[in-house]
Amino acid sequence: MNRYQMMLISSITLILTGTILNVYHFINTESLLLLAIGGGIMILLGLFLLGSWIGKAYTYICMDCFLRIDLGVVKALTAPPAGGDCRRVYCPKCRKRTNCKARRISLRAHVY
Repeated sequence: MNRYQMMLISSITLILTGTILNVYHFINTESLLLLAIGGGIMILLGLFLLGSWIGKAYTYICMDCFLRIDLGVVKALTAPPAGGDCRRVYCPKCRKRTNCKARRISLRAHVY
C-alpha cells in the first residue's frame, strides 16, 4: 500500500471519526465541549487530506484547448461538477471557466 492510498483511507477515517464525535456531543449534551472541538478539527484535517489526494491523483484537461490543469487542495474540493467526470475549472489559457475532464494519474509514477 503506497502513501497515496494511505492518504485516502486516513482522510475518510478522520472525517467519519470527527462526524461521530460531533454527533455524540450533540446527542449527549453533558459531554465535554472538547469532543465537539476535536471532532471539528478531525473533519478539517480529513478534508485537507482528501483534497490533497484528489489534487495528486487527478489532473483535469480543458475540453476547449486541451490544456492540462493541476488543482490545489481547495480547488479540488470546491470545483463544481459539470456532469459525468467533468468539473468546471478556470483555464488559464482560455481565461474562463470551462468544462474540464478528469483524468486519473498513475500514482506509480510518484512512488520512488
